[in-house]
Amino acid sequence: MDTAGKTATARRFDATALRGKVVHVLLDLTYAGRLFRLARTDLLMTSTATGELLQYAGDLADEVRWEEVVNLFQASADSVSAPLAFTLPVNVAALVQAGHDLLQATGELCLWIEGTDYEARRVLLRGRLVDPSYGYEGEPVVASLESEAFRDRAVVPPALLVVSTESWPNADSSALGLSYPLPFGEATVASSPGYLVDTTGGAEVLLVAGGTCVATSVSVTDGTTTEVRALTRSTDALGRTCTTVSLAGTALSLSGPFGVVWNRGAGGMQARDGGTLTRAGDVLEAFLAMSTLPVDWGRVAAARPYLDPFLLCGCVVEGVTPWEWITANVLPLLPCSLVNGPDGVYPVPWRYAATSRDAVATLDTAADPDVELDGAVLVDGSARDRVNRLKLRYALDQLTGTTTRYAVLGSDEAASTAVAESVYCAQSRLRYGVLETETESTVVYDPATAALVLAWRARAGALPTRRVRYLAPSSWGWLERGDVVLLSDAGLAFSQQPALVEGTTYREDGMLALSFRIVEDVARKFRAAG
Repeated sequence: MDTAGKTATARRFDATALRGKVVHVLLDLTYAGRLFRLARTDLLMTSTATGELLQYAGDLADEVRWEEVVNLFQASADSVSAPLAFTLPVNVAALVQAGHDLLQATGELCLWIEGTDYEARRVLLRGRLVDPSYGYEGEPVVASLESEAFRDRAVVPPALLVVSTESWPNADSSALGLSYPLPFGEATVASSPGYLVDTTGGAEVLLVAGGTCVATSVSVTDGTTTEVRALTRSTDALGRTCTTVSLAGTALSLSGPFGVVWNRGAGGMQARDGGTLTRAGDVLEAFLAMSTLPVDWGRVAAARPYLDPFLLCGCVVEGVTPWEWITANVLPLLPCSLVNGPDGVYPVPWRYAATSRDAVATLDTAADPDVELDGAVLVDGSARDRVNRLKLRYALDQLTGTTTRYAVLGSDEAASTAVAESVYCAQSRLRYGVLETETESTVVYDPATAALVLAWRARAGALPTRRVRYLAPSSWGWLERGDVVLLSDAGLAFSQQPALVEGTTYREDGMLALSFRIVEDVARKFRAAG
């Protein structure tokens, strides 16, 4: 029986490999214990790994359109799928009736350059069939192949990691049922709670973290009094590692609640390098590692230089999937999108400040007759969608539930050091008037990070961006989402115009539809004019 196995593949084709070559779409479908190899036409290729001659049947019934898109300037990440129609050399209706569920079928969609071996293929998507339909024997199965990349089944803190009478027999009633906190980062206000888990007179104990911490001491506050206390690596009555604070001899009110301030030179959770988990790249990596998602760790590492200037701090106190926590708390703060690739999810930085020095290629309609404009240039949104005065409230105090600091970008009224101006916001106000927005973050405590968040949000939202789409030969298929490309098109007055690759659509006719996003840089224009 022929069974599928995951083999090493090309991550991306390069321009040389694609030039003048024919590219085919392949589907490896595993269903009812068999592997079916399908393409639009009959194909033969060799597997250098096994020495086998592989045969693909031309039973993909319809043109396969595959689109790789990154939602620039949006925090959400969408599931990836490809519509398919194919016939199989078996009686699908009979197999389904016998209990072979089509929803259990898995597939790998890939690109293969004619004349290369099987291992040189480039995987586009691995996933399961969704919404399948079928008919009589010999009629096509119609379905979509959908990645499961964003379906996280983990929970943090773990569901059983809660304060109970079994784990802490002398716990205060106010602590029962609460999840062990997972604190990270450093702050000057109470960024995480502490729970009174041992009320033994004169030997009271406060639980501050599930697991171990980098810091050796913290400041504990009841809202009125603050004391510096040493951290102790402990185990609860069920043998689970945690971090506690002894409140013996304390002047704090034992009626609580308690806040923990990580202001003693180190924080809670540990980063991979042994330091405090606070850099955004570290935080993203740590929570992805807690998830059940497949992750492309190489690409995560490559994005770190764009993410690590952002410092984060906070605490997870209620059960949530790591993916939900990332999308709700981290992604809205960072200039990146999480996308799905054949090796798992990874961040694509938004290089909104890119210049010609960052470009990996030049697309010139005059120099390349095979490149042509595909439709009109789209100006994103409307004037009311712009924002040019941005306020971020941050530094959440866990005791009071309120933010203690704020930052404003886009005002020439120097009311305080928290208020700053931006040339992008100023130009936007001249065009559209004052358009304000206010947001809050529970994981920003650092003023420099607050300023970075507002700076990229102003670049993304103060002025409209433009989208333009070109048809190009498959030799351009090496471009990556987020790459910087220079566009030259006399008809659109583009001359070495920096643009970001937003998406690539693969078509059966061998052409690609390349989507670009142009971010206006008025600061550069002003410098050039001056």
